[in-house]
Amino acid sequence: MQTKIRLAETGDVDDIYQIEKLSFENPWSKNSLINLIEKDKLSEILVYEIDNRVVSYISYMKIFDEIHIANVATHPDYRNKKIAGELFKYFVAYAEDNKLSITLEVKTTNEHALSLYRAFNFKIKGFRKNYYGIDKDALIMWREI
Repeated sequence: MQTKIRLAETGDVDDIYQIEKLSFENPWSKNSLINLIEKDKLSEILVYEIDNRVVSYISYMKIFDEIHIANVATHPDYRNKKIAGELFKYFVAYAEDNKLSITLEVKTTNEHALSLYRAFNFKIKGFRKNYYGIDKDALIMWREI
């Protein structure tokens, strides 16, 4: 089994979109993903690949001295295998090397994500009521440099 962590390319869109559809109620469109990869100069998608197949990703935007994470997702067939943790370890090391703080929003009920973020020293800094829809609140989390 060969694994690789790298920046997404246009050829990865189908895999990323499949993960989006399986992970989120309102997935990003293929066109949005293509735009992030090809045109958006502030945004990037970091992917975790196994045997040439993208199985997990983090999409984010770099803004001055911080990174805002938009999405983190892993294909259901690869969840609970510590893949997101490996990808996050790589991502956090990148942020540290570049002296970038990291922020994100996470659904208050997403215990798996909260556990992952806490393991990487993210701290709750705020709350967004109805951020994900009616009665679907978000916590704002930060990892300072």
